[in-house]
Amino acid sequence: MSKTQRAARASFRVLGRAAPPLALTLGAATYWRAGAPATVRPADRAVHDSARRGTLAHHPTFRGGRDAGGTVTVTTYTWGEAGAPAVLLVHGWRSRASAFGRIVEDLTGAGLRVVAYDAPAHGASGGRHRTGLDDLAIIRRLSDAENAPWAAVVGHSLGVLPAGIALHEGVKAERFTAISGLTSVRAATDWFVRTAGLPWDLRDRFATAAQRYGLPGHPDVYERFDLLTRTVPTSVPTLWVHDTGDPINPHLLSEQLHEAHATSGELFTTTGLGHNKILGDPAVRSRILDHLAAPASA
Repeated sequence: MSKTQRAARASFRVLGRAAPPLALTLGAATYWRAGAPATVRPADRAVHDSARRGTLAHHPTFRGGRDAGGTVTVTTYTWGEAGAPAVLLVHGWRSRASAFGRIVEDLTGAGLRVVAYDAPAHGASGGRHRTGLDDLAIIRRLSDAENAPWAAVVGHSLGVLPAGIALHEGVKAERFTAISGLTSVRAATDWFVRTAGLPWDLRDRFATAAQRYGLPGHPDVYERFDLLTRTVPTSVPTLWVHDTGDPINPHLLSEQLHEAHATSGELFTTTGLGHNKILGDPAVRSRILDHLAAPASA
């Protein structure tokens, strides 16, 4: 943890005790801030540059602060033959589509077409904030442009949540793979409370403050974005992939997701890969391909 992060934690801890309303307001504003977009890693550069790019005009759902509203340009990427079955990739927080570089190579090598996008405020897309509602709207638009259901949807980290909820709400796919995933928006706000240093007894008040600050017109966001209660359809075989030492999203989250999808899913556990390296691991990539190739009745 950097000196800046330690100082911020100390400030939130003190404010949380001395002036809870101020701590909650500052915390809610910080919670939605995506920060500087991640750059393309050298190992992913060739895959990134080989994509066919497109754009979508998107109206952000974020409503907090002075920079709310307007339209942002979302960058999309496609790899593979135009008529091939398609796989949709949804990246995580402070990541970008190119983070799936090795997986893109595997999927196109298997004869599949791959579609991905940089979420608002991420990668080459515009904007300053990202919400699950943004991802849900973009996923629907990309899905509507397809002539057939997705051969698979693959999400990583935060991207797992809107991808899974999109399937729950009617987006069609033959398979779903969730890597290092979140169970719910509540899990995301809980993570922020812990990492920011806010007193744990402010947990419920912070969840309310974050919703009111960023999505005041969506009071149901916590109920809507919960994959433990609003599960992926049982007709969609699911693969949950998670590392035991993940420092961002604990392995327990995928255990809970697997339990909630016990009749249609399986859990693949790794050790020593953490939160991001898992995307490039050969064993993980092989397991994803096996999942896509498994018989429908598996």
